[in-house]
Amino acid sequence: MYLRLQLVVLILASLTANHVAADERPPNIIFILADDLGHGHLGCYGQKQIQTPHIDRLAKEGLRFTQAYAGCTVCAPSRSVLMTGLHTGHCPVRNNGGQFVMRDEDHSVAEVLKSAGYATGCFGKWGQGDHGSPGEAIKQGFDEHFGYLHQVHAHFYYPDFLWENDHKFPLEGNADGKHGQYAHDVIMQRADDFIRRNQAKPFFLYLTPTIPHVELAVPEDSLAKYRGKFPKQLIDDPRPGYIDAEDGYATYAAMISRLDDGVGRIMAQLKELKLDENTIVFFSSDNGAQGSGPWQTLVTFFDGTGGLRGSKGDMYEGGIRTPLLARWPGKIKPGGISDLPAYFPDVLPTLAELAHAKIPACLRVDGQSIVPELLGEKAAGRAQFQHEFLYWELPAGKGDHQIAVRKGNWKAVRRKNALPLELYDLATDPKETKDVATEQPEVVAKIEAFLKTCRVPDRPPIPEKLPAGKKYQ
Repeated sequence: MYLRLQLVVLILASLTANHVAADERPPNIIFILADDLGHGHLGCYGQKQIQTPHIDRLAKEGLRFTQAYAGCTVCAPSRSVLMTGLHTGHCPVRNNGGQFVMRDEDHSVAEVLKSAGYATGCFGKWGQGDHGSPGEAIKQGFDEHFGYLHQVHAHFYYPDFLWENDHKFPLEGNADGKHGQYAHDVIMQRADDFIRRNQAKPFFLYLTPTIPHVELAVPEDSLAKYRGKFPKQLIDDPRPGYIDAEDGYATYAAMISRLDDGVGRIMAQLKELKLDENTIVFFSSDNGAQGSGPWQTLVTFFDGTGGLRGSKGDMYEGGIRTPLLARWPGKIKPGGISDLPAYFPDVLPTLAELAHAKIPACLRVDGQSIVPELLGEKAAGRAQFQHEFLYWELPAGKGDHQIAVRKGNWKAVRRKNALPLELYDLATDPKETKDVATEQPEVVAKIEAFLKTCRVPDRPPIPEKLPAGKKYQ
């Protein structure tokens, strides 16, 4: 089962050309990935009603990207892109659902960093393969995993159990329907413990809290901060067994503030352990804000997409634009703003370069390192590469695909296979209000030519081994 992983590790180790000397330890790497958090939910991107001081401090002390993109417009394929460095025309998981998983022949950023001597840990939502499948986190390069494997399990904040590597970890405070242990808090504590246990060597912490993905639920100590500050709004979750939020606006804001508190806790621990100056911290989200069904009012009320068109589930900017912050004291200049169009395929090559781990030619990636943008072109020794094309797709049923392509400031969207491309000029129309496809036939032709070569057929899904019905309630 592990032969493929061992072989990749040996190949990577033998081909690593930039091993640092013993006294030049590479940085610890923390990548925090929120779930369904729109960039507009954060104070550093303009939010006025929700308090996010710790995340805002990351922006103040580091670099804030204004045109960063997730890997897809829903969670599982977006995370697949981040893990593999492959866009959704090539990555292994291209849709939500437990039947879509990473397999033995796939590779992950965790495997690359492990080859460079990093301790690797995933804490929170995984979503690339459930228990018993080849896509489990601990089979894809992580030394340890604690949290959720299946994305539906991750919808619940008071589950009966979480996964600890390959076995269930019972949350006794939630037995018999009780709400005694908020899963987010348990996961954050285990992430803290991972940092403490691995402080003596380089570590990669992939921290993936599920906040603010619905269901809407948060402990009273967070909710009390927002009670009475907004109009009372019932959010009636139509799914059986999910919690309804009687005070929906306050609950949603409180969840995001609790996420922010967790980020502050991680940053405080880095200072306590004197790891702060040798740790690069990234913060992002897996797609745009949830904006369908009864949750549409949340996006509107808080302007979670920052005024951009669309939301989670579609290919307009509001569905794929994501916050991206990077902080590394002494290496990344504080208070910086970058308008580089970067996206999740760039994560693997960027982290590999930071870790001094060379990616062998046999492992294809679609991304490019953004280290020159992070550290400066002089420090990196080269100019920042910019993609000619950025690509996204999402199967939409009956053989249809939603697709999006960005080429420079041009953004193309096709909502169904049979529909023509829509084209927008993001330089003058970032909200995608005017389709100029008929006015720019040469641009459309170049994008159509790219679309003929940018993907390979998806692999067939594997059957889920889980019983049908209410699997995780």
